[in-house]
Amino acid sequence: MKIKFFLNNHFWILIFALSALVVWPLFMPGYFSHHDNLQAMRIFEMRKCFADFQIPCRWVPDMGYGNGYPLFNFYGPLSYYLGAVVSFILGYIWSAKLLFFLPLVVGGLGMYLLGRELFGKIPGAVSAILYLFAPYRALDSYVRGAVGESFALAIIPFVYYLYLRLIKTKEKKYFALAIVSMSLLLVSHNIMTLIFTPLIIIWVFFLLYRDKWNGLKIAILSLGLAVGLSAFFILPAFLEKSLVQTEALTRNELDFRAQFVKVSQLFIDRSWNYSGSQPQSANTISYQIGWPHWWLVVLSLVAVIFCKKRKDIALFTFYFLLFTFGVYMTHNKSSFIWEYIKILAYIQFPWRFLSVVILSSSLLGGYFIFIFKGKVRYLFAITFSLLAILLNWQYFKPEHFYFNLTDKELLSGQNFIDQQKGALLDYLPKTALEPRELAPDAPYVVSGKAEIFDFINKSNRWTFKTDAVSESKVEIPVFDFPGWTVFVNGKEVVHTNDNVLGRIGVTIPGGKSNVEGKFKNTPIRILGNTLTGLSFVLLVLIYAKGKKLFS
Repeated sequence: MKIKFFLNNHFWILIFALSALVVWPLFMPGYFSHHDNLQAMRIFEMRKCFADFQIPCRWVPDMGYGNGYPLFNFYGPLSYYLGAVVSFILGYIWSAKLLFFLPLVVGGLGMYLLGRELFGKIPGAVSAILYLFAPYRALDSYVRGAVGESFALAIIPFVYYLYLRLIKTKEKKYFALAIVSMSLLLVSHNIMTLIFTPLIIIWVFFLLYRDKWNGLKIAILSLGLAVGLSAFFILPAFLEKSLVQTEALTRNELDFRAQFVKVSQLFIDRSWNYSGSQPQSANTISYQIGWPHWWLVVLSLVAVIFCKKRKDIALFTFYFLLFTFGVYMTHNKSSFIWEYIKILAYIQFPWRFLSVVILSSSLLGGYFIFIFKGKVRYLFAITFSLLAILLNWQYFKPEHFYFNLTDKELLSGQNFIDQQKGALLDYLPKTALEPRELAPDAPYVVSGKAEIFDFINKSNRWTFKTDAVSESKVEIPVFDFPGWTVFVNGKEVVHTNDNVLGRIGVTIPGGKSNVEGKFKNTPIRILGNTLTGLSFVLLVLIYAKGKKLFS
């Protein structure tokens, strides 16, 4: 029985086993270094949202240098919802490491599904191994610490696969799974959403064209429901971006004009560095596509040109054009596109299009194996799989390990303060100024005379009591942002943000008062939440009752 199970699933087992070569650092004790060292902090903040029943989570109280800010109103929350749930069992550091582990492993398995469906088991396994050992994925995990982007890169092969199956079979289970996978992508990482949503739509229409437009209705409906399911996040994220200082997201080193890469850095240079991104300097992160990834792209093109029995030229052309497009968008020759399509500025780094390159090159590698049969296929499959492993596995490790670091140490003292001011400018409210020091622990009197006590600051509300000699103005150490509503003795009052930093200010009467702030949803957030609920109900109804749609 065990032998039969192994024979039926040996490629799954192989890919999962090879994953050990890319995730082994995550099993070391303690933690490790990476650029975006805020993963445990974000999980910690998401847990506070859970405790306060702020679902969906939008405002976090400790970041923004202790003033709070609307992190999860704009920053892809998917991975942190998961991290917060498992943190009850694993703690914060091990939950953060799980967020690195899952996309590294799951991405390879998803690529196997897609490659197998397109080309068969052996070519699919090659595609999976190429994707598993793509240097850009090592860069995301162990250099940049880009958890949200890593999750998106793991989900994308599933989206491509499930839409392929949906249009091929018209089955309702693939309808539901395609919707769920696409909605997960939309809430995982804004920039990957910006890059891949148009490419996925093109993929869907390419498949519909090949299938003579059968299934057009369910394909469009599924994309619409995917947007609806994720509306709780994507509507505020895109429609409320004017409420934060988005210019900080494209400043200086984040300006795409400073981040185009050279052809040699893509194809030849294999140096590996843990510094920041400085494409014009030798002291920079790696931008390589990967050996043998691009070799296989060239070989697949040669094979298509000279092979007498060409297989599925349309599919090859689709992914070859995708590869070419991805490479082109990393180079300054594409600058006119970046200048013309203004929203691309928020991608920040043109080399993020390497995500497109590794997806397409992994599939073109599988296509190359697919062209051949018999012993030649096995020979090429083994050779290029071994090359991908041997040439790239050494990139999958961090620069430093912190073996003795505990949750308590990471989330207390100076470590906690450093994380409070991390990514400070990313989502600073429009009315706020950058604070130069940690926010005070309690509200303070600006004018008048009053005592303040019993201050409690949660993720979606704060409260305190006052005993004022006369009418006084008090500032609360919380940035103002649309949604904050202030109550004095149970009555809603007008509050201000005209102080130096843009914190919430309120005038209190003489005598004793109870002051409370509540973070409420704006009309856009309410609309997003409503659309998500309605889309979920509609999906369930269609799955249960919509037989005619799939007949």
